[in-house]
Amino acid sequence: MHCCKKVSLFFAFMMTCLLASASDHHVIIKSADLKSSGEAYILNADLEISLGEKVEEAINKGVPVEFVYEFKLVSPRAFWFDKVVVKTRTRITVSYHALSRQYLVKQSERQTSHEILREAMIELVQLYDWDVFERALIEKGRGYQAILSMHLDDSRLPKAIQVEAIRSEDWHLASEDFVWKPKVKWLPEILNQ
Repeated sequence: MHCCKKVSLFFAFMMTCLLASASDHHVIIKSADLKSSGEAYILNADLEISLGEKVEEAINKGVPVEFVYEFKLVSPRAFWFDKVVVKTRTRITVSYHALSRQYLVKQSERQTSHEILREAMIELVQLYDWDVFERALIEKGRGYQAILSMHLDDSRLPKAIQVEAIRSEDWHLASEDFVWKPKVKWLPEILNQ
């Protein structure tokens, strides 16, 4: 009986250590929503991201790290594969510029600068007004499912770090798919309102 208690305490300690090391870096999509804006739908999302020591260290040394946000709008079908109506992605790059001592965040043509990494991270965890699809793609009488995911693109890292990224869990930073049923309206219904 005494031996069983020691074994169970050992396993509890090991699980705690594994969970602590696993939680060092993570991406969780907390919420996402589609809103109509003119002739398009825009996406807003809130995430929780912990980069982990290795990724933060690389950014602080001037390595540009790129994150990919992928959105899909699908129409579920009962007897066949779901129909992918929209599949789009955006990239956000975070880097450190040593001369200006600024963290740079670049998304498409937009670039911002920040004095500390925590401020730059706000641009990664709060995704606002991303134009994801045109209203004309919505069909009357169809149900839709929206899917959002995010991951660190290790293929864009410098070659020396890519080799390390293959072997190390520290560089495998990705969210699970965030799936929801958006409230989207067929275009003529919108025009009649």
